[in-house]
Amino acid sequence: MYLMRTLGTLLCFFPILSVLSEHHVSGLWRLLLGLNAFIWPTVAFVIARSAAQPLKAENRNLIYDAAAGGVWIGMMSANPLPSVTIAAILLSDRLAAGGTTLLRKAALALGCGFLICWLSRGAPFEPVVSQRTMYATLPLIAIYMLAVSVLTDTIASKLRRKSKELGRIAMTDPLLGIANRRLLEPRIRSELHKIQQCHTQSALMFIDIDDFKAVNDHFGHKVGDAMLAGVAEILRRQTRAQDTPARLGGDEFVVLLPDTTLEEATAMGEAMLAEVALLQSNGVPSHCSLSIGIAIARPDMTSATQWLQMADDALYCAKRNGKNRIYAC
Repeated sequence: MYLMRTLGTLLCFFPILSVLSEHHVSGLWRLLLGLNAFIWPTVAFVIARSAAQPLKAENRNLIYDAAAGGVWIGMMSANPLPSVTIAAILLSDRLAAGGTTLLRKAALALGCGFLICWLSRGAPFEPVVSQRTMYATLPLIAIYMLAVSVLTDTIASKLRRKSKELGRIAMTDPLLGIANRRLLEPRIRSELHKIQQCHTQSALMFIDIDDFKAVNDHFGHKVGDAMLAGVAEILRRQTRAQDTPARLGGDEFVVLLPDTTLEEATAMGEAMLAEVALLQSNGVPSHCSLSIGIAIARPDMTSATQWLQMADDALYCAKRNGKNRIYAC
């Protein structure tokens, strides 16, 4: 707002000064115009930055801008070209900054400023635009509109980046930095669709940390979180770029393995078991092991829930058979 206000008041200064000079307005008004053009933007910036609620303070500043614009339109005797240009810029900016609510307030302030000044001067009207005033107004139209376009594009680019970042955050487990269920399930559905179309083979791995509740109870949640983070890091290292390791919730993990046979998935699971067994040497004072269930999708399977349930059943079999092992189906 500071840069745009500084640019706007600077560009408005020249057509307003041109008209005031043509009407031989007193030097006091020219001084006030200079203060409005060159001092007010910094004052407004300081007011907004030092306020307890900067947004509300800036909205008030925008209304003050509109009121001042109305006064200068009155002082120009409503000279058509600069008056319409300044009013249009002021109101369109307020609409962009605060929607129709701020637009209505700004329009009221502009109208009041104009009427008070214009009527106090006897309601003069100057319909003729001199060549000097026309040339003084052209930079305001051209440069300010271009600046608004650049600003709008910059804001849009930032919003796109923030939107992507928020989308990534929404699809990622905040503690472990891997996918969450919101991202996993659409990918499972997409993989099932691909399997039906291309008749490929893919695996789903359901993983549970053995006796994780006992770790939390005996060593505290800090150690438990470290164990979760360690397992998540192992899943990242042992999977490929096309795979999706995800935290389903608690100490349960799921890994989607596209284009993977049962033998390949089992070998990957065995590598995970071997690496997880070393976690206790990394500051985790408890032996860590995993139970892993692996399910290969059937061609007639259409639901992500079905595939997850199938892998969960395999995990249950691994736990029932002694934990720290892999069960595939």
